[in-house]
Amino acid sequence: MENSRLLEILANNNSFWRTGKLHTGIQRDLLPACLRQVESKEAVVLKGVRRSGKSTLLFQVIQSLIQQGTAPKQILWVNLEEPLFAAEASVDLLEQIYRAWRENICPEGKGYLFLDEIQNIPGWESWVRGRQDSEDIKIFTTGSSASMLSREIGSKLTGRQVSFEVYPLSFAEYLRFKGLEADSELDYLSQKSMIRHFFQEYMQFGGFPEVVLQEDNENRQLLLKNYFTDILHRDIVARHEIRDIANLQNLAVFLLTNNAGLTSVNKLKSNFSISQDKTENYLSAILESYLVFQLRKFDWSLKNVQRYGFKPYAIDTGLRNRVAFSFSADTGWLAENMVHNHLRRNHQEIYFTTNGTETDFVVKQGMKITKRIQVWYEDPSRVEIPERELAAISGSEAKDAECLLLTNDLETEIQVGQTKLQCLPLVKYLLFDYQD
Repeated sequence: MENSRLLEILANNNSFWRTGKLHTGIQRDLLPACLRQVESKEAVVLKGVRRSGKSTLLFQVIQSLIQQGTAPKQILWVNLEEPLFAAEASVDLLEQIYRAWRENICPEGKGYLFLDEIQNIPGWESWVRGRQDSEDIKIFTTGSSASMLSREIGSKLTGRQVSFEVYPLSFAEYLRFKGLEADSELDYLSQKSMIRHFFQEYMQFGGFPEVVLQEDNENRQLLLKNYFTDILHRDIVARHEIRDIANLQNLAVFLLTNNAGLTSVNKLKSNFSISQDKTENYLSAILESYLVFQLRKFDWSLKNVQRYGFKPYAIDTGLRNRVAFSFSADTGWLAENMVHNHLRRNHQEIYFTTNGTETDFVVKQGMKITKRIQVWYEDPSRVEIPERELAAISGSEAKDAECLLLTNDLETEIQVGQTKLQCLPLVKYLLFDYQD
């Protein structure tokens, strides 16, 4: 690409060179952690599902740099999904972009380079490492592939990168997008009706930022449908060169429909009459795209863990509701899905257990189970807890762990045998920090 054309594209995409301003939206909770890395030597990698807000988070970092006195032209943001770059996606293009900026816009001083959707450039890891080692440059990157951004970085950028996962909005962030803040028990109590109203909306439509900002439900549904199509075709089909798109889509829809339900590769293979290898490859590709997570059974034997199967959980309940084959509200499963994502967002090592009765989630720290969590999201008029829910988190193995029962609106503390059980409304659990 000619340098004059390249500089024209970069100038159009980096209008803050002239104005010093960007559209940064509403602050995400991850921003302070990103800003703490600005002066470190390591590359910062933001990875997460498409449309989760990674680019906006980059803009928030850029705006903060400018506000703190960094000259706008010391900063370059590159969208590597720019159609004019797509045909030439290569390390050579990266080098040409970097040289054009350095020679014409930012010839001296420290530079700040923000590379959006970096997974489109084969061999980018070596290029980033080379630039970090030889020049005064801070690099931020984003990507939409979980496996790519761990496996490939691990071999090329060991010790030279810090990674963060960007999820759709947490419930606290969702309320912020709606103009509400609930930082304390008093905030919650004084706005309880509105908060619970928004919680039902959050459960139905999820937390993708652009979906949340839509006021019309039809527009929300359309966006969610488009997101699913984009993830399927751009992050799975194109990246993995999959030809059997029909079976891939059917598998993805099945996993989303049966969120929180136990399944296995053998069951999936039988359901769709496809080979073991194809089933494993398709499942791996779906997991890499962040469309679905898999939760494993807790067992000290790795062989038993792998043999037992897994539970799928959707990245977002709104996306799940839009594409799943479901003929009921499924509020119990959706509530469980929200707890799962909350635990992952907070970097917990989580499993489920099946020792006679099933516990929805256990949290492991080191060699200990520190929490046992059961989700019982029923009509708030029901205050008598079913015996099966109590049995799921009681017993001798629970005595040293914190035990939580997450409910619709019941809040109390009860003794179940030797186990002290704290019952908390799910809304409050998601809003407030109940992590150790």
